[in-house]
Parts: sequence; C-alpha cells; structure tokens
Amino acid sequence: MRGGWWAGCVAVTLLGVVGCEEQGPATIDREVFVETYVELRVAQLRGSGGDPLPAEERARVLAERAVTEEELLAFVEAHGRDPQFMERLWQDVEARLEQIRNAPGAGGDPADPSIPPP
Repeated sequence: MRGGWWAGCVAVTLLGVVGCEEQGPATIDREVFVETYVELRVAQLRGSGGDPLPAEERARVLAERAVTEEELLAFVEAHGRDPQFMERLWQDVEARLEQIRNAPGAGGDPADPSIPPP
C-alpha cells in the first residue's frame, strides 16, 4: 500500500462527509461501490494516468455500471463516519486492484506499468 494513494482516499472520504449532519441511507450497496471505484481507478491508470480521469471516460464507466456520481457520494456520506467500515472498504479496493495487476493474461503483469500499485 502506498501512503499517497491511501491518503488520497481518506481525503476524498473526508471531503465527502464534511458538513453532513445526518447519515442517509446508501443508494447503492457496498459491492456496487467497490466494483465501480475499482473500474474508475483502473480506467484512470490505463489511460493517461493523470488526475483527474477525463470526464468522458468517467461517464462511460459510470454508465456501464448504471451508477451516478451522486450515488457514489451518497454512499460515502452514509458510511464515511464509520472509520472501521471505510478502512475495510479501502482494503477491499486495494486487494481487487492487486488481483487485477497480478492476473495472468489479463494485462495484469506486475511489470506492466499501465496498472501501477495502489
């Protein structure tokens, strides 16, 4: 795990919950959030690798998953105040990115620079 990536995730999570008075119900479940986040991250890493992911690519991934940015933010708002939940969530995201990188024949060669370590 790279400290910079983890710190970025924490910062995004904290920004998502700043100013929230109440926790609302999540509009998507945990698995949908994780799968969508992983796909967005892989798209970013396989693309230019720059931040942020180009809007058209982000829109494509979200449309394929039938998820909106608002649903992703609502999920973070609903769960962001539970540090244990969020830590397990990001560990799951990292594990899935690691699986993708190490998958034989799937372009996940550990030496492949298109998917650097998280």
